[in-house]
Amino acid sequence: MHQYKLSLKFFLTLLVLSNICWSQNLTLKGTVKGANNKKLAYVNIGIKNKNTGTISDENGSFSIRIQEENKSDSLSFSYVGYKQHTIKISDIVEKSISQFVLDQKLVSLDEVTIISKKTKEKKLGTTSYVSFVVGDVRADNNQNNNIQEFAKKLKIKKPSRLLDVSIALSNINIDAAKFRINFYSIKDNLPFEKIGASNIIIEKQIINGWNTFDLKKFDLKYENPVFIAIEYLPQEYNEQAPFNYNGQLLGRAVGRSSSVGNWNVTKGAKISMYVTVRQ
Repeated sequence: MHQYKLSLKFFLTLLVLSNICWSQNLTLKGTVKGANNKKLAYVNIGIKNKNTGTISDENGSFSIRIQEENKSDSLSFSYVGYKQHTIKISDIVEKSISQFVLDQKLVSLDEVTIISKKTKEKKLGTTSYVSFVVGDVRADNNQNNNIQEFAKKLKIKKPSRLLDVSIALSNINIDAAKFRINFYSIKDNLPFEKIGASNIIIEKQIINGWNTFDLKKFDLKYENPVFIAIEYLPQEYNEQAPFNYNGQLLGRAVGRSSSVGNWNVTKGAKISMYVTVRQ
């Protein structure tokens, strides 16, 4: 009888402790690795469609706060060139998992051949902006080391080579910035799945007005519509308003404020971003 009471008391103690853990925000920490045990920098990590996310740092390490209501969800890891990895949060906690290994994805890229003898350059996107249409950048989003990403649909109708991407910025408060350029297939007129074989990360000084990023060395060729997206990668997550994105009136803006989160559409304005292509 005494042994039974002791076991019951021990079980109830564990139950109370478990409830206490989940009544507080849970913080998960770990390292993301890929092929040959290589640590992967800037992996998008989050709960799909819940706008709770983060990215790994340059050493592949991450920390993410999970709300109690998300304890039954799964954590997803997204990185160009690797298969998306998803694992239940409860498994991470119960098994004390801190190393997350992504499997490489065999990328079969359709060859795009530009056969025109006389090619021409063309700008696709929004090529003008007004100073009073701006988009905020928050580097401390939701207390996680999160991202904000803005996308623009490229209405490509023939084989095209992407030469550069330009984006209008204002209210610059930092000397240089690091961006990732992402490409997505399209579903329901929104970005769907990442496409491409490698991460495109560009770091350079930024100025008020148009900022142009060279894409030629990445040899990007498409012949059908895609979404291009720009993702700011903060160096310090306590910085406030490093810059603003500029936009233009009318149209719609497509963006998201969390890794692997929902894409949102804002009508009445659009981000000023365009791509120069050779067709």
